[in-house]
Amino acid sequence: MKIMNWNIEWMNRWFSGNHNPAWGSNSLNEADARVVAQRAANIVSAIDPDILCIQEGPSAIQEMNLFISDFLSENGDPLYEALIGKAGGSQKLYVLKKIGGAVEDFDHATDAVTHELEEVWQADVDGDLLLQPYDFTRAPMVVDINPVAGDPIRIVNLHTKSKYVHNGESLFNNPARRHEFIASAMKARRRISAEGFRLRTYLDQLVQNEPSERIIVTGDWNDGPGPDFFERQYLTHNVADIVLGSTFYPDLIFRHPVLERVPTNALFTSRFDDFVDGIQDRPLLLDHFAVSPGLYDDVQDAGIAHSEFESELEGSGVRRTQRASDHRPIWLEI
Repeated sequence: MKIMNWNIEWMNRWFSGNHNPAWGSNSLNEADARVVAQRAANIVSAIDPDILCIQEGPSAIQEMNLFISDFLSENGDPLYEALIGKAGGSQKLYVLKKIGGAVEDFDHATDAVTHELEEVWQADVDGDLLLQPYDFTRAPMVVDINPVAGDPIRIVNLHTKSKYVHNGESLFNNPARRHEFIASAMKARRRISAEGFRLRTYLDQLVQNEPSERIIVTGDWNDGPGPDFFERQYLTHNVADIVLGSTFYPDLIFRHPVLERVPTNALFTSRFDDFVDGIQDRPLLLDHFAVSPGLYDDVQDAGIAHSEFESELEGSGVRRTQRASDHRPIWLEI
């Protein structure tokens, strides 16, 4: 079974109409939206996953179904069926299942521990040492899948709070206003840390209740291995380390099959200019798989779809129609 994860950049901008969708929007005209959708579909078809987890999906499932109908179908028959997340606004989470593939059926998890994950908890995200109610920016999408062969697997699709700060570069480069950027950036990172810790508590509960639990956490975590400027200087947390687990509890640690199989120089899923560290076109590993101890021995391979992504990259990729997304997909075979 092949599982693919992909942040497909602002799919909502491909459409208008929500529940009565049409191609094109105020951001992309119909022709351009179809060009981008075709690029994305080509990459999905090249990887041919049985399960496809998506971040930044459209706000209505009818829009996703239009994409499937027009670009992921064969002789008029859809190749995938879609399940939409419960939260996310104009950037929804999705899990798609290949029809006739290695997965028999899938649905939202309904157990009590998962329902608790959606509840508000207490956290200090402002740094004022006062706890306040907090919940996920986008609640993780927890889906149970039943393979045609083998035991059930739980997939957690996670898209954490963005690190983006409005006018961040101009604020950072202005010594008189840099503190405004630092304050906003720190709040965003505290929110990401809060979400990482809450998810990790959930994973601990699952594995402690059943050590053989088969779980995959994937998605765009807006953070990666290694400390960034704020983690080095302002002592925030690395969310990837939080989700993978503590070395003090080795039986609970999840493993990252992409890190273990992809050469260091290819360990990135996006490139962005980093004005804080002064690095242009910086390669970043923002998209991840974390596999539970009870499932890891079944992992056969994993990787980043560089060649598939680059086959749909035209020129510099700066214009939206020149790229399928601003993230590269990752994949896992079990």
